Amino acid sequence: MERRTVLASIGIGLTTAAAGCLSETDATADPGSESDSESGPESDGRSLATQAESAPTAVESGATADRLIGDETLADGGLRKPVQVALTNRASETHTPALAIERNETTVLEEAFELGADAAVHVSLTDLDEYTVRATLPDAEQEETVTVGRDQFDCNATTATVAVRDDGTLESSVVSTLMACRGVVTATVERDETNSTTVGAVPGASEQESADARHGIVVHNPTAQTWTTHILLDESSDPTFDGVYALEPGATAEIELAESGEYDLDVTVLETDATDHERIGATSFDCNASTTQAELDAAGTLELATISTQVACPDDEFSE
Repeated sequence: MERRTVLASIGIGLTTAAAGCLSETDATADPGSESDSESGPESDGRSLATQAESAPTAVESGATADRLIGDETLADGGLRKPVQVALTNRASETHTPALAIERNETTVLEEAFELGADAAVHVSLTDLDEYTVRATLPDAEQEETVTVGRDQFDCNATTATVAVRDDGTLESSVVSTLMACRGVVTATVERDETNSTTVGAVPGASEQESADARHGIVVHNPTAQTWTTHILLDESSDPTFDGVYALEPGATAEIELAESGEYDLDVTVLETDATDHERIGATSFDCNASTTQAELDAAGTLELATISTQVACPDDEFSE
C-alpha cells in the first residue's frame, strides 16, 4: 500500500433505492424475468430421473430436510443474506423428485428425494454467486429450472421454490421481501461507462459542506474482458457499503464517502478470488482531494493505493 502526492479529481454521483413489502415472481409464467423457469423433459433431466429411481433420500410427510451449499462467506461480512431454495411436495401422495444445483456451471448438489405429502427440502445458498436450480419429476417427465443471480443476494429474504402440484406436475416461483437495502448495490457497468455512488451523505448539509472533506474509491477495468468486483466497506467494524459491479472493458466503479471516519475497504475479484485491503483513516478527509483506487489486470488481480493532494489546510478547518 502507498500514499503518493498527485492531483486527483473525484466524480460525484447519487443512487436511490425503492422500498416495498413483498414480491412474488411466478417463474413459469414469466420466462423473461430475472428468475427464469423452464419445463419439459431434457437429457440431463432423464439423468436426474435415473438417480431419483435408484437412491432417493426419504423425507416423511410434513417433515423437512436441510442442505447447505457453500462456505457461508456471506456471514463473514457485508450486507447481503443467503438465498433459500425449497423443493416441496404439495400433493397428497408421495413423489420422488430429483434436485440439482449448479454454481457457475459446476454441480454443487445432486440428490433425489422421496417426499411424503407436505414434505420439503430446504437448501441455503451461503456464497454470493450465480446458480441454476433444476428439479425433475421422473414419473411425470417434468423438469423445472430457476436461475438465482447475484442481484438476488441483498438484505431481503429471498426463496426460490419448486413444488410438486396435486396433478403431478412442477411449478416454480421466487418470493422476496422488498425492503430498501441501503448501501447495497449490484450493477453491470457497460463498456467505457462509469457507475457513481455516494455513501453517507449528510441530510441538510450545505453545498460547501457537501463538496468538502470527501474521499473517493475508484475501481477501473482497463482490460479486454469483463471482471466482477465485490467492494465491501466497513466503518468502525460495522458494514456500511456492499457493492457488486460487473465491469465491462473500460468500465469504472466510483464510490464517494461523504462522511469523515475510519473505514476498512476490501475489494475482491469474484472470478479469481483475488483480493486486497486498504485502511482509510480520518486524515483522508480534509481540504485535499484524496482517492483510493485500483486497476484490474489481465490476470484478474488488483492492488489498492491511496493518493492525495498535499495542500496545507487551515488549522481550524476540518477539526473535530
